[in-house]
Amino acid sequence: MNKRIFISFTILSIFFITVLSVCGKSSDGIYPITLVDDLGSEVIIEKKPGKIVSTAPSNTEIIFALGLEDKLIGRSDFCNYPPDAEKIESIGVMTPLNLEKIISLEPDLILAYGGFGTKDIPKIRELGFKVLVIEAESITEMLHSIEFIATACGIPEKGRELTTSLEERINTVISLHSDIPDIEKPKVFTGSGFETIWSPGSGTIFDELVTLAGGKNITENQQGWVPISSELVIETQPDIIIIPTGSMNPEEVTKMKNDIIKRPGWSGLPAVKNNHIFVVNEDLLYREGPRLVEGLELLYEIFHKIRKE
Repeated sequence: MNKRIFISFTILSIFFITVLSVCGKSSDGIYPITLVDDLGSEVIIEKKPGKIVSTAPSNTEIIFALGLEDKLIGRSDFCNYPPDAEKIESIGVMTPLNLEKIISLEPDLILAYGGFGTKDIPKIRELGFKVLVIEAESITEMLHSIEFIATACGIPEKGRELTTSLEERINTVISLHSDIPDIEKPKVFTGSGFETIWSPGSGTIFDELVTLAGGKNITENQQGWVPISSELVIETQPDIIIIPTGSMNPEEVTKMKNDIIKRPGWSGLPAVKNNHIFVVNEDLLYREGPRLVEGLELLYEIFHKIRKE
């Protein structure tokens, strides 16, 4: 099964696995509905949400992409895109959640984040608030999150329209390098000049983006985010170095590049010798929202340019 068919099939399958209960429909047509979130919790939504709180940047970006920004009444401090998101009242950091602030906004629906953000969820649910926990760990799951949020908000057709558009862009990128043999694909290292080098391996969205964009991640044989040695980078001889920059790595661009170049033993790396060091907005590579596709397209442009040199 090729990647294009796999993506299409998986999205369709996940969407229809979502549990919808339409007994006793409201005037909004599809309500009440029962949805199963990414923690496996069943949440019954009786009516179309009019007031939404988002505790994570990825959910906020999805809300805006779906045209639901007029319903967003609260967002986290880290929700910085699109720029209009910063005009929405902040509920504070992603963890621990400011329960008092969230409760004061009286939201109809809270779109929360998984992982470290789940410990406060039971408290909010005990108070009667509707909470959907969303945590995508792949491109396909990100697309599902869009349709999931759209369904919860009563606009499933808008969700399908958006994911179809994004899927077409993904498949376009895949088709552009489908005939290129693996041996010709650039080897890619992502990291920084910090003393401890953390790099994303298999099972991470970044690794998936590199593969879909036509590159080979030098840490593809390791699982998750892993600390790697400077020697491993020298051994694998990457053709391209990607330095993510943003809230997790806020240093000045020139300094970040210099830290890479001056690292002992790295001056002979193909990426360094050929000045193939690229600083990329980390939100395009890690944030589980629609802009992951923009990140994919950007990586393809970089890889394609390098192959043509």
